[in-house]
Amino acid sequence: MGSRKNGKYYGKAQAMMRILSFVILSLISWSATAQNAPGFYWVQFSDKNGTPYSLDYPQAFLSERALQKRQLIHKEITEQDLPVNPTYVQAVLDSSGGSLHHTSKWFNSMTVNLTSLDSATLELSLAKINNLPFVVEVKNTAASNKELAVEKRMNTDTETAVDWSEPSSTPYGKAFNQLDLLSIPRLHEAGFKGKGVHVGVFDVGWMFMPAMHGFDALREEGRLVMVRDFVNPLQPDVFDGGDHGTTVLALMTAELDSGRYLGAAPEANYYLFQTENVSSEYRIEEDNWVAAAELADSLGLDVINSSLGYSTFDDSTMNYTYADMNGHVSRASQAAQWLSERGVLVVCSAGNSGTYPWYYIHAPSDAEKILCIGATDSLGVDATFSSHGPSSDGRMKPSITCQGRRTYYPIQQDAIGRGSGTSFSAPLITGGMACAMQAIPNVDNQLWMEWVQAASTQADNPDYHMGPGIPDLWWMLQKNTPGLDKLPNFQIQTIYPNPTSSQLNVITTGAPVLGWQVSDITGRLLVSYYFDQSWTRNYLQLDVSDLPQGSYHFTLMTTEGKSTSIFLKDLE
Repeated sequence: MGSRKNGKYYGKAQAMMRILSFVILSLISWSATAQNAPGFYWVQFSDKNGTPYSLDYPQAFLSERALQKRQLIHKEITEQDLPVNPTYVQAVLDSSGGSLHHTSKWFNSMTVNLTSLDSATLELSLAKINNLPFVVEVKNTAASNKELAVEKRMNTDTETAVDWSEPSSTPYGKAFNQLDLLSIPRLHEAGFKGKGVHVGVFDVGWMFMPAMHGFDALREEGRLVMVRDFVNPLQPDVFDGGDHGTTVLALMTAELDSGRYLGAAPEANYYLFQTENVSSEYRIEEDNWVAAAELADSLGLDVINSSLGYSTFDDSTMNYTYADMNGHVSRASQAAQWLSERGVLVVCSAGNSGTYPWYYIHAPSDAEKILCIGATDSLGVDATFSSHGPSSDGRMKPSITCQGRRTYYPIQQDAIGRGSGTSFSAPLITGGMACAMQAIPNVDNQLWMEWVQAASTQADNPDYHMGPGIPDLWWMLQKNTPGLDKLPNFQIQTIYPNPTSSQLNVITTGAPVLGWQVSDITGRLLVSYYFDQSWTRNYLQLDVSDLPQGSYHFTLMTTEGKSTSIFLKDLE
């Protein structure tokens, strides 16, 4: 009986092996088909021999601003900066019957669109491309079908609109706290709102933006300098695809009347580059990112914001591992470093995988020489969703952090929305740095990175949750610019709510705060508190829940003297 039983199981095992063999063969067949299916292909060239471009005449491929940046940072123009040989590009197109999607001078490559070919023609076209003597490698970078991706790497959590239409005591409205954590209002008070600074934004699209009044000033003042669609270069339209870019841009430049909202850098110039396809997730989006980075370099932009990240794709064979997060595997990460090495400050969101098995940062935030931005809440506490460091080769990540949880931004019909993600913390940093760049022009981008990290809350004790912490941008400017114009005279701008039952919110202008006091109506001192260092931000939150009902004097001590206001303590 035992042998029959064994024989029975052996028979089942044989059957399972046959099934398994069939499955494996099917998967192999499917994989081969998938890899050679109509789509987009990345073609690597061997050299730039015969190129019509010359290092002796860089003006043919770099703007005057870009050349000035190279001089500022003492960066030589090399063969890597030369555009791809156009005869190589044309030979690929002629042999394949495809169309050009992008070229990359830094990688000496092109991305060719072969989506219109059938499978039989595709195999012949790929063989012809591979037989060209100057072609080193051909890789699939996207399928032709654009089915909805399982998970986009923008990963933001958007909440319902906030019903808030009353004028604010400041021009910032709901944006005040998220800006004040970085001391951005102090930069604005000193006249630094990003004027003259050129900011690039890499994102999925700017849907709804044309109809939103929050961008009226941007359009009317001619500060929307350029829009470019790298996803559909033959049918460009950056105002479709998605509204993720709209939100990101709003955090930097939106302005609503009556003190309802003001972004971080409302006077900067903006360049909108659509690199992300909202309907799919393939490595071609990295190719788009590379093309945008090269354009940002050639235009001589000052800073770029990328609230995007790459780790997993619709085609699992393209997936990265954490080991790949070393800055040298992802094409977007390599391009981010090269862009930085050419004088552009690169700001990338860290990712939102802090509560997922992945846990770590995504490309291109793993790149060297860039700012990888994590997220906190409104109190400066680490947001649990924020991706963690280090990079897989052990470098400190994130580079700095700021509010990315429950951030406020304008949405359609001039309402105020709220959402969470490192997609939202990154543009706050980008906007703040644009303001700083106006204050101190012609600073090496790597020096900016050193300064902003040194001006952060835990610069002396960084960790893999928040990096060096939250930067104080006004302190950074004060420390590195002794001749910076003095701020307006100190005053308490507003205290709210008044009456209050528990928390007193205080908004100030002017000089740093040394401490605060609360006295009763007779002048008797009840509470006295002095900061270890000067409080350079414009916003204080004070707990007064232990005080009995009544009237009180609230006094702030500053480097320019004292300022006192009255508040009423009410019962809950």
